[in-house]
This record gives sequence, structure tokens and C-alpha cells, in this order.
Amino acid sequence: MKPDKAILKVLQSQQIPELSPGFNSRLMNQLHVGVEKKKKRQYALTLCLLSAVSLGLIAMAGYLMKDYLPSHVTIQIPEFKIPWESLSRYGFGFYVAFLTFILVGLDHYLRSVRQKRKHEGFNS
Repeated sequence: MKPDKAILKVLQSQQIPELSPGFNSRLMNQLHVGVEKKKKRQYALTLCLLSAVSLGLIAMAGYLMKDYLPSHVTIQIPEFKIPWESLSRYGFGFYVAFLTFILVGLDHYLRSVRQKRKHEGFNS
């Protein structure tokens, strides 16, 4: 099928305006700015919704405490009594925990020193 000569003539006679040299970069910059604005709006909306829900939960808790709990509620703190026989066990446990923390810290320090030396060996 041959193309119509009249259509080809009209298409050739139309002048397509050329785009400015920085058109693509300006368009991409505008797109990036639009995406950043959308992200910021979404972040702000998320913060607002979280704040509103948190304030609602706090208000609801206050309302329930005010209306449904008696006003003369007292909380008693239990008294801890540790027999002397148990103190030696607790003391030994704290001693072992203290030694463990010292050994883990020393291990971390020595590994970091070794890693630095190894890294310096590759750079030189």
C-alpha cells in the first residue's frame, strides 16, 4: 500500500518546533521536585494521623480511668525479702555476669584492633 501523497505533503509542510537544549534536564528536575513534595506531604500526613490516634487513645484512657475506676484506689508495693542464703547465689551470679561483660568487651576491642590492622595492610 502506497502512502497518500497529500498526507505526506501536509506532514512535510508542518514545521515541528525544536525543543530548547535544557528541556529534558528541566523536565526531570521538575519531576524530582514533584516526587519529593509528594513524599514530604505523605510523611506529614502520616505524622498527623499518628498524633491524632495517639491523642485519641490517651484521651480515651483518661476518660476510662476517670469514670470507671473508683477514686480511692491505692497501689501497694510488695515488700521484697531476700534470705541470706540466697545472697551468696545472687552474688555469684552477678560476679559471673560481670566477668562475662568484661570478656565480651575485651573480645570486641581486640577484634576491632585486628580488623583495623588487617584493613591498613590492604591499603598499603
